Amino acid sequence: MSACSRLARLVSVFATLAGFLAANPANARAVDEPLPRFEDNICPGIAGMDIESAEAMVWRIRQNLEAFGRRLDAPETCKPNLLVQFVASGKDTVEALRRSDNWLFNSMADEDRARLFNETGPARALVRVIPRTRDGVVVERSQGLASVPQATGFMAHSKIYGATRNDIISVQVFLDRDAMAGMTIGQLADYVTFRALTDTLPQTESARAASIVSLFDGGANAPAGLTDFDKTYLRELYSGIPNIPGPTRKLALEKATGVAIFQ
Repeated sequence: MSACSRLARLVSVFATLAGFLAANPANARAVDEPLPRFEDNICPGIAGMDIESAEAMVWRIRQNLEAFGRRLDAPETCKPNLLVQFVASGKDTVEALRRSDNWLFNSMADEDRARLFNETGPARALVRVIPRTRDGVVVERSQGLASVPQATGFMAHSKIYGATRNDIISVQVFLDRDAMAGMTIGQLADYVTFRALTDTLPQTESARAASIVSLFDGGANAPAGLTDFDKTYLRELYSGIPNIPGPTRKLALEKATGVAIFQ
């Protein structure tokens, strides 16, 4: 192999300052970064619910995750990285976490953090996302403004896919207990499934109305479960490799669903 060929395959993966300065509170996700996906084995867990209902909900969530090709940890021994909490007030719970465990929010992009803190409905999700290389090696966080996060790996140059991906590593979904009256286990499990598998929610009114994310919007026709839109969206999001640039993936999502999703 020539020196030029070796150089073409051995590259240093430099995460952009705007996207990967996770140690910086002014963190933001670059426009062309891959959309976050859950690539690790998943272990769903429920807190604040009676055991029988919790087991039924976990079973439904696990079925959903398998349907979208996600790997699951053994339910008897795993520690939840997808935790659903039925609480008195999700807003108060998130505020308490911000005071006691602020590190949970360090890796969140500005817009995601603002969305979580300003959420007014009875459901919210704390989704932790970290950058990894194409092969799954963690891109270490910056220790200051003078050092850009970087990792080294073998990779052919490409204009189709990037050198890094964004991995969801844990999700906490907070549901206000009193607002869940009248909801079925299936509705709640399907809502949690969608919130766990994507940090990129529908942005337009038409897309939101077509999705399970509208479950708590107060409409007359609440979704009974994952909709055709949701299933198509998640299948497309999890098709192929995880390091496809964000704009390319968004175009594919809109084409697959036939709905204008993003603003």
